[in-house]
Amino acid sequence: MWERAIVMSGLSVLVLVGIGFTPAAPVLGANPDSVPVADMRHIKKFVAVEVQTQGTAEKLGISAAELTDVTRVTLLNKVPGIALEVSSGPSSDAPERLNQLGFFTCEVWTVGEQYIAAYHVDCNAGSYTAQKMPGSLWNQAILGYGPKDEVSDAVRKGVRAMVELFASTFAGVRADGAGR
Repeated sequence: MWERAIVMSGLSVLVLVGIGFTPAAPVLGANPDSVPVADMRHIKKFVAVEVQTQGTAEKLGISAAELTDVTRVTLLNKVPGIALEVSSGPSSDAPERLNQLGFFTCEVWTVGEQYIAAYHVDCNAGSYTAQKMPGSLWNQAILGYGPKDEVSDAVRKGVRAMVELFASTFAGVRADGAGR
């Protein structure tokens, strides 16, 4: 098994140049402490948790619905005491302030369906702003490639790892906020 994955923070772009990639272990490139996440301590429930797929994902056996379900279950297990409402965002009649409503979304892009396939997973999370638009406070991305038969599992593991990383960051922010 060979695969290359890179974790990035901030704006992420998938660039494939040639076939001369060499196998490498995942590289972590984001420090959750440096991300401006203080507003996350106000989140009382998540109203948008979703994974979308692009490219050849479905042909590789990567289901957006399955990844969304895994993401929701993992988020519920890793962030106890926070509710999860299945919707696409805040409703106009919600009694909560928008900054109390959180989101966690991922986009999965894949390229290739022959022997080698590349993938890019980009996850964003945070609370909603007064303009009813997500104000991304947290972002992580994974870029990798491997044999087409192994990419589906790598994407699932990558999404789950990002949910767990977000949950850890979220719990830390809430713990810091509780002491204030």
